[in-house]
Amino acid sequence: MLEYLHIKNVALIKDIEINFSKGLNILSGETGSGKSMIISALKFVLGERISKDFIRKSEKEAFVEAIFVQKENFSNILKELELREEDDGSIIISRTINQNGRTINKINGETVPQSTLKQLSEYMYDMHSQHEHQSLLNPNKHIFLLDKFCENIFVLKEELDKLLKEYKILDKEIQSLNLDEKEKEQKIEILSYQIDEIEKSKLKNGEEEELLEKKKKALNSEKIRSLSNESYKFLYEGFENEKPILESLSKVLDNISELKDFDNEFESIYERLYESFENLSDCSSEIGKYIRENDLIKDDIEEIEERLDTIYKLKRKYGNSVSEILSYYYNIKEQLTNLNLNDERLKEFTEKRKGLYRKMFTLCEEISSERKQNAEEIEKAVTEHLHDLEMKNASFKIKIEDKKKISHDGKDSVEFLISPNLGEELKPLSKIASGGEMSRVMLSLKSVLSEADNIDTFVFDEIDSGISGRTAQKAGEKMCKIAKEKQILCITHLPQIAAMADLHFLIEKHEEDNNTFTTVKELTEKERVNEISRLMSGSVITDLSKKAAEELIYNAIEYKNL
Repeated sequence: MLEYLHIKNVALIKDIEINFSKGLNILSGETGSGKSMIISALKFVLGERISKDFIRKSEKEAFVEAIFVQKENFSNILKELELREEDDGSIIISRTINQNGRTINKINGETVPQSTLKQLSEYMYDMHSQHEHQSLLNPNKHIFLLDKFCENIFVLKEELDKLLKEYKILDKEIQSLNLDEKEKEQKIEILSYQIDEIEKSKLKNGEEEELLEKKKKALNSEKIRSLSNESYKFLYEGFENEKPILESLSKVLDNISELKDFDNEFESIYERLYESFENLSDCSSEIGKYIRENDLIKDDIEEIEERLDTIYKLKRKYGNSVSEILSYYYNIKEQLTNLNLNDERLKEFTEKRKGLYRKMFTLCEEISSERKQNAEEIEKAVTEHLHDLEMKNASFKIKIEDKKKISHDGKDSVEFLISPNLGEELKPLSKIASGGEMSRVMLSLKSVLSEADNIDTFVFDEIDSGISGRTAQKAGEKMCKIAKEKQILCITHLPQIAAMADLHFLIEKHEEDNNTFTTVKELTEKERVNEISRLMSGSVITDLSKKAAEELIYNAIEYKNL
């Protein structure tokens, strides 16, 4: 149940707070006062998309907060959405939108994506406005409305959805395998050629880098030979009339060794020189070994270039690197194996698909059965409600037909039919129903739905469109009955409905300091009389209209006490 709504900087609303109650909460006021904006704010905080025009002029952002009080399954819902629970079990939802269109959404203090708000809203409230009559005019929406009455159907549809996903994946596999012979032979020929070409190349990971290193070495072979020989001579053999560096350093070591016997300061010098001598000796040996092993650089530059050219050609065809080429190779080998096993796999997958279809068909039959069983009860209940709403000879039917094709909703097509008058044939709602008749059909459906649905809060935004007089009285009584078990928020212009209120709010528009703003006021009993009088007679309130309003309220109280 919605307990509290705080709206700040939304259109004409500067800053209002509303404390709702159980039962029937009526919102009334002049046209354009901001009534529907309150409902828009509620829809916004529960995840509906909105434009930045929603923000009050000259303000940087709009803010809406709603508190829903404890309901038995709130705890499970929050766990399912991985949200923390308040100590009192309530759900606090807030949402902010700035001039850039960016929103910040929070549930119990945790920032969440808009999709989470939308998921949560499915459990929080049921919305109906005069614009939603379009859902009744569109037969594609009827199956969804019917399914809301079917307690077990969503479990069945969830299972069907899983099977459908599996079926589509399998069907795609079968389509890829189900090639004609000519196409199959062409594909095998192409894959065989590519596999053979890559296999003959005998590629190895890291080969290209190794070849590029060899190429660099081969192109600089003379310089490498000259510099390494010269370095070796300087270190070990000596160059021209100069002694080898190692021989000179050995003599220095002998001198320092003798010096350290006379002065301890030469100990560390000797150790460092000795380490340098060892390092230079090792380097000299390694250079000598390199010269012996590479005396003649055997790598032929032409062979290297030829091998690199082979790799570059394969890269242009099969990948940007040797690694990618080899990955492509393993992939096409698997494809070729699958093609060769095509017939066996095709048979296996086809049998599996048949089995899945049988399971889906069985589920669809269960779904259809569930719909048909509930449809009979709904038809009877809606027809009775229509009779109560002054459509005495109306008949409501739900046509369920097999569309011979399985989808996420099963294999049924569903359409609501109505005969508003005695002797008229059942026809689609779009062919017959007027605005007033549509309002009564929707109110009848909502009345039945309220008994089956576990949602606590119903929102009616001018659902009374097109009705008046005795019908309006009956509509008020219907809402009163629903409000005994559910919370209703209802925007209305009809005094017969407003008189049934358990709590009545007046929405007014004011002008002050060149600014226009909307206010919300909870009415006292005396103020209710004035407002219902206004709804009855317009802006001129007379003693007669007040008396009629008092009588209407008295009759409503009497009805509620029955």
